[in-house]
Amino acid sequence: MTDSWKDKFVKWFTLMLVATVFVGGLLIAWPTYRRGQDLRRTDANLTARIEAKRAEIAKLINNQRRFRTDPDFVEHIARQNHRVFPGELVFMFDEQK
Repeated sequence: MTDSWKDKFVKWFTLMLVATVFVGGLLIAWPTYRRGQDLRRTDANLTARIEAKRAEIAKLINNQRRFRTDPDFVEHIARQNHRVFPGELVFMFDEQK
């Protein structure tokens, strides 16, 4: 059976309409998809930073606990900061290159 020119036009028009709607939907959805990717990447970055801060806080809490309970730790930190006991003799050397 031979299709009339009206049938051919309707088939062609329907195909073009479906293709246009499909491409239009993709063009509309693409920025939302990219924004979602950016948000997931940002979320992963922030989560990693939060975990790093939690580890840092745990270390500081441990140091606070050691300051209260470990006199050797307190002395070690004091020596690192060039602190001495009263009456202690200290020798300071200048480094010359």
